Amino acid sequence: MGKGEMLHAPHSVADLPDVAQGAARPVDETEELFRLMARASVLQMGHMPGFELHMTRNCVLGLTGEPLADFNSLSIGPNPDAEAFLNRSIARGRVRGVPLVAVFSPHVADTLAPTAARLGLTAAGTVPLMVLRAETPVRASPVEVVRALGPKLVGVAGDLAAAAFDAPRDAVARCIDAGITETAGVEAYIAWDGHEPRSVVSVTCAGNTAGIFGMGTPPEHQRKGIGRALLTQVIEHHRGRGINRFYLVATDAGRPLYAGLGFETIADLSAWVLGRSTQVRA
Repeated sequence: MGKGEMLHAPHSVADLPDVAQGAARPVDETEELFRLMARASVLQMGHMPGFELHMTRNCVLGLTGEPLADFNSLSIGPNPDAEAFLNRSIARGRVRGVPLVAVFSPHVADTLAPTAARLGLTAAGTVPLMVLRAETPVRASPVEVVRALGPKLVGVAGDLAAAAFDAPRDAVARCIDAGITETAGVEAYIAWDGHEPRSVVSVTCAGNTAGIFGMGTPPEHQRKGIGRALLTQVIEHHRGRGINRFYLVATDAGRPLYAGLGFETIADLSAWVLGRSTQVRA
């Protein structure tokens, strides 16, 4: 893989508490992956000094206190308390004076839409929840890839993320850099072109399933195949570690890349914004 050794992370999304409500019941794939996605966001933000978490079955609110919506997240899936959780979450966000991005699963999107609008959130359409399955072949493209460990490489990963997502570098340092450690449960990988870093992606694992997050390439290096090459190598590496299913939530810009690799859309998630987001366009 190039400049460093690919190391295993001992912690994962599966280590997070699972707060159940009511009797156990069958879970469909959309609901299962929606829950994993919401809990993975906690791993990525939980190290923040001002981090605040509210969590019940299929509903997660994570506030970092940062003044950019992308660093404060609300995810709501099937739950008898879903509307009340939405009300409480927005009230709490307003108390702290922070914007946020809210994502609703298809199971509750129509029910929650009027409440979200009444609370002052702006509809941002839908974002696809996509899955890559074990039976789908992915041919790894040649590129030099290294896992970001240690201050120097973590700093490189943060620089790439800030440039790719048009986010303030200091906010990225607090929300992303600080959470990239060998044991934090979030793995970050960098693609290099010679001696220059070009693209970054993060992965969280839960059993045989991995979530892909923060796939980013600065604008000046896009459309050169480097992001695709990075992702194929990371997928191949994790398949070698026993991962047989990958999921992600795509943007409009990223969807063609993922579809071209064999990711299929299993659900369209309803997205809403309170404040300003650089990733979810209201």
